[in-house]
Amino acid sequence: MILRIFDRNPHGSDPGASASKSATIRVIGDRASGKTTYMAALARWPNANANSPVQSVMSINDEGEELVRKAQNILEQGLQMEPTMLNSAEDLKDYSLSIVMKDQFSWRGFKSNWTSPLVTLNISCKDYAGEFFSDLLHHAGNSVLEAYLEDCVEADGLMLLFDGNARKRDAEYANGVDKLLVSLDRSDISGTKRRIAMVLTKCEVPDLWTSQHQSNPAKLAEARFPQTYRKLKSWQDIGSGQVDFFVCSAFGVLGTKYPEPNSKKITRDEYGMKSVIKDPKRWRPFGLVSPIYWLCAGQRHKDLEKD
Repeated sequence: MILRIFDRNPHGSDPGASASKSATIRVIGDRASGKTTYMAALARWPNANANSPVQSVMSINDEGEELVRKAQNILEQGLQMEPTMLNSAEDLKDYSLSIVMKDQFSWRGFKSNWTSPLVTLNISCKDYAGEFFSDLLHHAGNSVLEAYLEDCVEADGLMLLFDGNARKRDAEYANGVDKLLVSLDRSDISGTKRRIAMVLTKCEVPDLWTSQHQSNPAKLAEARFPQTYRKLKSWQDIGSGQVDFFVCSAFGVLGTKYPEPNSKKITRDEYGMKSVIKDPKRWRPFGLVSPIYWLCAGQRHKDLEKD
């Protein structure tokens, strides 16, 4: 998926009084990571917390509306999202969404002379199939893969989605990430310090939910995917860019004192988990916007991580 994010002055475009910020972001993950489910949950933004820094999420093109329909007609019906299948680059869906931050939360990480503190993150997302890491390792030269790698080189930031339950795939992911980073570094002639967010998905399950509240997301990432974690940290340590770690759930949890996953497991093994929403009426995702904000602003937003 490709995300193009920028903030803008909604009350005018006087170049003397405004300063724009933009970021182009790619979202990468294998088939088990839930990329399309992540985007559908973000587009739907169900049962939003009244205290959330996010004022609204809206679709701004026909394919963005398609995401909302998928959320309503598939996820909210307790069904599983179909995997993305591509035969060529022309098959890519291009989803566009707009995330509006509330005034009282908008300026954390954003510096501008605008008179309005409202910040809008406009997101354009292309949905690539989920064999990215496998293709990196085994199908170098694939035309769709090469086109995507070229897109990644042009990006300011990358979001790497990993099913938090897929810890047995750590070695595969680490090798794939290594090849990706080498490809980026070889092709990068801009000198810009790229940001990479490693995001653990499906964190509504008890072991990940507990870890999310009791420890740093970086510690959870290191515990679940130690080899992948070390590859990313080493890349940061040599000065190639910035790395940070996040957790999220497209389905969320039920209850607060004794929370339980708002999901019904279909299958789960050492390679990941497939599930559907248990109670659509109480569907509230968490952590979806936090990595997007960090990739754009360069600092974390603690209130977003409470969503």
